[in-house]
Amino acid sequence: MSNWLTQLEEDLDWRLTELAILKTQTALASKDSDRYRALLRALWTMLYAHYEGFCKFAWDLYVDELQKAGYKRKDCQDEIAKLSLQKEFNRLKGDLSTESLWYFGQTDFRTMLEDTLDFKDFQKELRNKSNLYPQDFKDNSRRVYLNCTLIDQYKTELNALVTRRNDIAHGKKMIIKDLNEYKKYEDAAIEVMYELAIAIVDCLDQQLYLKNP
Repeated sequence: MSNWLTQLEEDLDWRLTELAILKTQTALASKDSDRYRALLRALWTMLYAHYEGFCKFAWDLYVDELQKAGYKRKDCQDEIAKLSLQKEFNRLKGDLSTESLWYFGQTDFRTMLEDTLDFKDFQKELRNKSNLYPQDFKDNSRRVYLNCTLIDQYKTELNALVTRRNDIAHGKKMIIKDLNEYKKYEDAAIEVMYELAIAIVDCLDQQLYLKNP
């Protein structure tokens, strides 16, 4: 079993265990009680935390494995190479003079393509950005050359997951009707999380990030 598969499985397992424990406590509460309503809100918040937390963990693990592999940018798929050059591109935006652009095109860019992958800026972005809406999930997956399609199927549910979690965080009296209502959103989030994990394992195992695997 590959090291990255083990890490992804372990991270998913503890997150799903926490959700299962909280669901059990919710199911034991009287449905007409404040305890039941509070537990449902806590469960919703926990679900979002684990959805965002796992996705960020998975993307970070993935690009970290790419960095450790030591491949040159020129040998990788264009999306991977472009993301690895994010820091350099941002620096270039600060000086768009003719001389700067000329030197970048003639010398810098060729040298950079010979360098190995570096995703430190992307990893920093992952740590600092919250509110993982479906479009953000799609953008991040596309940027790291991962093909994840279930996010489109569950766009409505995951938009609601983020929005309603924010309502709870901001002190709004957002009510989840019962565990049956909650389960629809949990199923959507977990399926997307599993698809992301599978896409990462496939890409790393088969070296799909390379132009010539």
